Order: sequence, then C-alpha cells, then structure tokens
Amino acid sequence: MPHRYCVTFRVRRVSYIARAMKVPEPLEHESFPDSAYAKELRRGFPELRFAPDLERVFQQFHLTRSRARARFFPLALGLLALAAAVDLAVLDSVPLRDVALGWLGVVIPACLALTLTSWSRFYERLYLPAARLLLPLIATVSAFGVADRRVGGHPDLFYFLTSFSIAIFFLGGQLFREALLVDIFMVGALVLALAHAGWPAAEAIYYATVLVITSAAGAFVYQGVERQLRTSFLERGLLSEMVARDGLTGLKNRGAFDDDYARLWQQATRDRRSLALMLIDVDHFKAYNDRYGHQAGDAALRRVAQVVQRFARRPLDIAARYGGEEFLVALYDLGAEHLREIGEELRESIQALDIEHDESPAGVVTASIGVSIVSPRPGRSPEGALQLADEALYAAKRGGRNGIRLVDCYGVNYSTGAFRRSA
Repeated sequence: MPHRYCVTFRVRRVSYIARAMKVPEPLEHESFPDSAYAKELRRGFPELRFAPDLERVFQQFHLTRSRARARFFPLALGLLALAAAVDLAVLDSVPLRDVALGWLGVVIPACLALTLTSWSRFYERLYLPAARLLLPLIATVSAFGVADRRVGGHPDLFYFLTSFSIAIFFLGGQLFREALLVDIFMVGALVLALAHAGWPAAEAIYYATVLVITSAAGAFVYQGVERQLRTSFLERGLLSEMVARDGLTGLKNRGAFDDDYARLWQQATRDRRSLALMLIDVDHFKAYNDRYGHQAGDAALRRVAQVVQRFARRPLDIAARYGGEEFLVALYDLGAEHLREIGEELRESIQALDIEHDESPAGVVTASIGVSIVSPRPGRSPEGALQLADEALYAAKRGGRNGIRLVDCYGVNYSTGAFRRSA
C-alpha cells in the first residue's frame, strides 16, 4: 500500500475511534466568561493571588492538602529547637537563664502552640493566622539566639536557620508570599543580631550571604511549585464547572441548576426572602432551525445565552439553559415592579440582537418570558414555583409571543395591558 494511503487510513481510523468514543472537544476559557476560574487562568495571576473570594477558597484547598505537613513541621521544628537549646546549655555552657529567654521561653512554646493548632478541629480557621504570627517570631528569636552564641568549638547552631529557611516553604503550610516574609524577617534579624553581638564584618557577611542564598533557592523553587498548584486548582475548578455547564452555551445545565436552586430555596426560606423564576423561550425556534439550519440555530442560542447571563449579575442569581430553546433565571429577593423592568429589559435585549428570522412576525429572533414570584415557606415547593413560571410562559406565548407574563404564588397577574409587547 503506498505511503500516503497508509497515512490517510490511519488518520481516518483515529477519527473514527474518537467519534466512537465520543471524545469531547476541549472548551476554551472564553467559553466561560462568567467563570472566576477561567478569568484567573486568562489573567495568569502574576502576583500569585486570586480575587478575594476565590483566594479564600484556594487557601482552604491548600490547608486541607497540606495538613499532614503542617502537623509534622512545627513538631520537628520544636525538636530541632530543643536540640539547639541542649547544644547551648550543655555543649557551649551557656547559662540556662540565657537559653530560657529565647529557645525554651519563646521558640519551643511557639512550636508547641502551632502543633496543637494543626491537630485541632479548628485547624482550617486558626492555623494560618497562628502561623502568620508565630513563624516570624520563631525566625526572629532564633536568628538572635544564633548570632548571640559566644563560645565556639562546637557544632554551629547556624544549621537551625538554614534548615528553617528551606522548610518554611515546603513544610510550613503557608503560601509563597507569607513564607518569603518569614525568611525576610529571619535574614533581617540575623544581620541586626550579628551587628549587635559585635561579630567580625567578614563573618557577618558570610553568614548573612549563606542564609540569603539558601532562602532564595527555597523561594525560587517554591514559587514554581505554588504556581503549578494554583494552576491545577483553577483547572480542577473549571473542569467541575464544565461538568455542570451546558456545552453549547456555557450556562449552567439543568442538573446544576436544580442543585443550586434547591440550596437557594432553602436560603430564601431561612431568610424569609422572595424568590423569582424567569422562564425564557425563544419564539418560533423550530421554524428558525428549519429555515436556517441547526448550526445557525446553535449560534443564535449562544448569543441569546450571553444576553440571559447578563441578567444574573448578583452572587445568588442563577442562569441556566433549561432545555432546547428554553432558559431559566433565578433571582433572589426582588419585588414585582423591579422584576417587570428586568423582564422587559431582557426581552428587548434579545430582540435587539437583530438575528434575522423570516419565519417570525417580528422578522428577528424574539423571546417569550414567564415570571413567577414566590415566598418560600413550609407547604410550598420549588417545583411549584417552576410550575407557576411555566404557566406564565404559556400565557405569554398564548398572548402572541414576544412578551412577558408575571404572576405570584396567589395567581395575581402583574403583566397586563401595554406591558406585553407584540411584534
């Protein structure tokens, strides 16, 4: 068989296998304009920081992931400090009073406090605040303790600082910027302490340089480690969103909406707040597909979805593709008058897309909208609110389409008279 036919056969075979396995095409970040994960991936987080809400989620993720190391680190650090105290008191014959002021009085208790925090059930809430306070304190006191050592001839306590400068990045449970700050405190304290203790300039420069190089090496490696960790966190978050989103429009899919809506219903029940559902149906969409083809229909749905998403602006609002040409928006704690304005603005925005539709009386793609307002309480159900929105949508379509109908849980119709706009 000629070579070019072998290549063609193999390409076709791979293509067939991919289709048979239904391998999905990768979604670009731009497919999720409202995703905090995609936004950070596009931005590249150059400062190793996310937006505040997402940063809090990441820190919790990081704390959970690093708990085993956070339990080991302060315990090992405390044992190392105890060894340093013994080195001073026994081998170097430093008075116990001087040892107690630094190592026994500050460093070891601080390590013990961090250890207890890492094992407590309040670990995720307390560990980082405790580490931000205690680790710089340990670094500063340790630097002064090492610099103040006066008797030579025994193993140098400088090993404590060099070990600490590396371990703080990989074992301390802190993020890069916080760990780097601890090392800066330690280097600064060492320089001041060496000057105060009257060490020769050559020795002071040597020790400070070694500590700076060691800290810089740890910082350089850990910066790359954290960047990779943050990227992995964002990709995992985006992947979970992709599973919960409609592949065509990027909005939440029906399953994700049902889950979020159930939680929103519970919150509205607790807060004694109202909840509104807007059910949006693209008018004459089957005729649009028949006239322009399914690819044009998909493109039209994506554009409508972008408009719908803009009306779920607040943190508790939800926008979803409910199925076919239907979209659904849940809005938290809004009055009837405000909902009327939002519904009319949404209807006008869809029409203003100016998507040609010769089979529609308006000549362009339009939508009918049904809105229900409920006050969740015992005896009422999320399904009942959705049924009300569906009935309101049916009334809008029966009234000529390209309009809205708004009803509350008592069946009061707020959308009357000139509020319905015919094509």
